[in-house]
Amino acid sequence: MPVKDVAPTAASFPHLSGRFGPLTPMDQGMQSRVYVTQGGETVVKVYRNHQGDHRREAQNLRRAGMGHWVIDALEADGVEALVMRRFHGQPLQAADVPRALPRLREILSSLHREQQGVVNLPKVHERLRRFRSALAAYPLGDLFGAVEGPLELGLLRRPASFCHLDLWQDNILIDPGSGEVLIIDWTKAAWDDPLRDLALLKTGTLDLLPADASLEAALSLLPDHEPATLRRYRAYLALTTLHDLYWFLMNEPYEFDVQRERKVRRTRHALARLPSA
Repeated sequence: MPVKDVAPTAASFPHLSGRFGPLTPMDQGMQSRVYVTQGGETVVKVYRNHQGDHRREAQNLRRAGMGHWVIDALEADGVEALVMRRFHGQPLQAADVPRALPRLREILSSLHREQQGVVNLPKVHERLRRFRSALAAYPLGDLFGAVEGPLELGLLRRPASFCHLDLWQDNILIDPGSGEVLIIDWTKAAWDDPLRDLALLKTGTLDLLPADASLEAALSLLPDHEPATLRRYRAYLALTTLHDLYWFLMNEPYEFDVQRERKVRRTRHALARLPSA
């Protein structure tokens, strides 16, 4: 994990510090903060919401075949903490994407192989209703249509695979020396359509690349290029973009117009090149 600009003062967690040594702030997100031990080989992720995310993430890491990174998940010092071996990598940048693609393909193919139940389509319908209500003032009919058409035809009724569901660039680390890749932050992992996971990867990471290169990389990760697969993927690209726009409107409204222009342009580029029927 990379070190970011977080104040380098030692964290005061008596039990955790007694077991793992002094802890120094390293990184922080919306729901957690990460500390590194004095030796630099162990990280402690402290969760703010007290909803059991530390044990959920540990369980998801083990399910994903990454349990060897987990040292412990515990409650101590009034917090919930996940303790992990440190991966000496950095968040993926545009120049890293071609090098990371083969390993990402291996990781995600293995992850998506495990299936359980079916995709929760009522939840997709509910999301669309929420997005339509919030985004009604904006000309996004083509994006909504790209989801609603396949949804009404039953094309999204599929077996559910185990998915990460948060594949944006800060959650994909690469070791600059070895080229090894690690996907982090598994708190949102759940059973869903693997093509939704791959759509999230495109909008959150692959779109660091120019439009044509991003789409080419995205298509190289699909299980096949059958028309039904491409149409389903097209639907999830549109749904993911609508979700992103909704998020910015609700959480960072001053960024919304800039993000809308960039994200909609990129998604329309992909939709125009994927079969709609």
